[in-house]
Amino acid sequence: MSKQQDDNQRFSRRLSELAARGVKSAQHIEEHAQQHISAEATQLNKVRRITNRHRLLSILIPFSIVLIFAIYIVSPLSQAKTVQVVGNDELTKEAVMKATGVRPGRYMYGLIDQQQKVENEAKKANHQLASVKIRLVGWRKLRVTVTENKILGLVTINGKQRYLLTNGSWAPVSGTVPNDVTYENFTGHVTALQQTARQLGRLPNPIRHSISAVRYSPTKVNPQRIKLYMNDGNTVLVKRSSLAEKMNYYPSIASQMSGNGVVDLQVGAYSYGYGDKAK
Repeated sequence: MSKQQDDNQRFSRRLSELAARGVKSAQHIEEHAQQHISAEATQLNKVRRITNRHRLLSILIPFSIVLIFAIYIVSPLSQAKTVQVVGNDELTKEAVMKATGVRPGRYMYGLIDQQQKVENEAKKANHQLASVKIRLVGWRKLRVTVTENKILGLVTINGKQRYLLTNGSWAPVSGTVPNDVTYENFTGHVTALQQTARQLGRLPNPIRHSISAVRYSPTKVNPQRIKLYMNDGNTVLVKRSSLAEKMNYYPSIASQMSGNGVVDLQVGAYSYGYGDKAK
């Protein structure tokens, strides 16, 4: 075989090898591209699955919460099992529950959520209630904390006896009278009665409980004059607008008196015996 033929054969083999390498390289590139595309597709599918899961959860979780809450508020689990009333003195537990509507078996959510509305309606239903606070203090246990407008005694309004309260309002008489102080000569003088009641409501309990009767007794000189008849036998003259302030001096003045008489707190603060005509 001639040298030229050998060169041609080697060249042919070289071309074949190059062609084979090209095919192999192309196959490798194609495989790599397919692997890259497959990886990208897998990653894209993964991202899509995560996104779809998040979207689904963003819908299901709020819906589930709303559904669970809806089931709860109509189920027996949202009903009060125990009701505790604290702060009441003159009012019974039953009277507080009746005015507020808070009772065992009542749904708790509406009571707590509409606190102000419940309080306003309770105060309208029973004027002896000054404030009402409702709290959840245990599993299905409610605590109703109240403050009262104390009963000052009995007053006649439109021909009927009523409880006079420390906020100047009145309430129907029911049961035993916790305070039998009477209020006289206030017919037709509602404003004077209300102001007197609010002043009396500011007095310390020992002083207020030492009063047996209150009489509206105006004069030309002092149209606001009030007479207080005390349990110890003394009579106090005082201006109704300053009653709460001036009555704080009464215990000290009364302790220095040698006998029963009048304690005049209208302008200053002094006392004299019933038999002292000069006064």
